[in-house]
Amino acid sequence: MKPPRICSCGLKVASGVMCRCQIERKAQADKRRPTARQRGYDSKWQHESKAFLARPENRFCACGCGRIADVVDHIKPHRGDMKLFWDRNNWQPMASSPCHSSRKQSLERKGTE
Repeated sequence: MKPPRICSCGLKVASGVMCRCQIERKAQADKRRPTARQRGYDSKWQHESKAFLARPENRFCACGCGRIADVVDHIKPHRGDMKLFWDRNNWQPMASSPCHSSRKQSLERKGTE
């Protein structure tokens, strides 16, 4: 077990647990974030991403884990740039978990992707 940590607000927090202030900051950020539909993930995206994954060369996860791909990932985060969003050269097949849900998003948060 890891020892507790001190949050930036000064409270002692158990390892692996979010501090009250972090929960509040996340809730505020989520309120400001546009919906998935507003970010471009609409019925057109559903149709195009499904067609992309149906291609034989996109059957398996791009990370090399051997899992069947079930989501289309943007290699370079589009951050609202619709030209980059629809650029199929920026798409890659991924397994939603753990490859996309954990590893890829962790890299994005760290700023390495």
